[in-house]
Amino acid sequence: MCIDNIPHHVIYKLCKYLSFMNIMNLSRRCKQLYILIENDNYFWMILIQNHFGSKLYQRYVNEIFQNEKNSDYALYRTEEDKKRFEKSFRGYSDLNLCNMWLLNVLNSKDNSDGYTAHRSIIKQKTRPRTSELKMSLTMEELFEYYLNENKYLTKENILHIPNYKLIYFYLIQPKRLLGVDLFAIDLRCTRYHRACCNVKYPMQEYDLNSSIGRCLRLHSIRGTYLCGIKGKFKSILPGTYEITCRIRLDKNNEYLTYYNEYCSKYHPAEKSVLCHFYALADHGLDCVCDENKMNYDWFESNCLLHDNTHWFTETMGTIKVFEVSDIYSGFRTRADHGIAMFYLTIYN
Repeated sequence: MCIDNIPHHVIYKLCKYLSFMNIMNLSRRCKQLYILIENDNYFWMILIQNHFGSKLYQRYVNEIFQNEKNSDYALYRTEEDKKRFEKSFRGYSDLNLCNMWLLNVLNSKDNSDGYTAHRSIIKQKTRPRTSELKMSLTMEELFEYYLNENKYLTKENILHIPNYKLIYFYLIQPKRLLGVDLFAIDLRCTRYHRACCNVKYPMQEYDLNSSIGRCLRLHSIRGTYLCGIKGKFKSILPGTYEITCRIRLDKNNEYLTYYNEYCSKYHPAEKSVLCHFYALADHGLDCVCDENKMNYDWFESNCLLHDNTHWFTETMGTIKVFEVSDIYSGFRTRADHGIAMFYLTIYN
């Protein structure tokens, strides 16, 4: 049978099992396939349903562009709310902005945006002003996202791309926060915020076993109770995402010698290893993974399973984004970890 005579519904089914690049290669086989794949919105709508199921199809095809924006009142983003949050924010000293882990993760030294997002989420949880917040996106926001991501796209040629092709490409592409975008947090600061240690500097090391060839190292030393890594996902479209952290445990012999000596004298200290992850979106809900999960037993079991040479992934939880947002994320610990990156994965 000539490929031109294959019914469209058969092509839809075949493309369900092809990668994005294979689909693009298929479009170059003949003019009919090119017109179908390159210019037909319906083709990409069917592909979204076949690849991602009815729930994501419903969200990204039938709902997200039709939903109205959530009101500032529902999101605790009115001018009155902002003034109240700003007043609370100004109550912190420069020293607090460095030594308080959450404020550090939220980039509060630079501006109050992260703190405002955090306070609005707390209010949404404790005193919700609406029973439902909806995910909303405009085509202008979608185009702006791709224009910022792809230097080859222009305001003219992006109009010739089917809208749902852009959505499909967004759904299949893993969202990653690379090590180069992460910064260490060393929670030490002088009393009067002079000679502050908490400057933004990368602690990168090359590691061919990591998926990007480098990692960010998190050191634990005597005298530093908490240290951590923070980062930022930029311009994330509405959706529910699973956050995964890629980790390689690296035993710090100096620290462990001190720690083991201390534990031999005070056995309850064995349970004092704490790991904590937190992330929040400008317009969304937060994701928390606390020390109840990432405790001494978690550290010891993963040391046994993976030693200090193998990378493994740990799912931190899910985060919901209602409108285009930046996502602030942070990871802290008392034990040594090499962190390669955080992943955002579209989640049902």
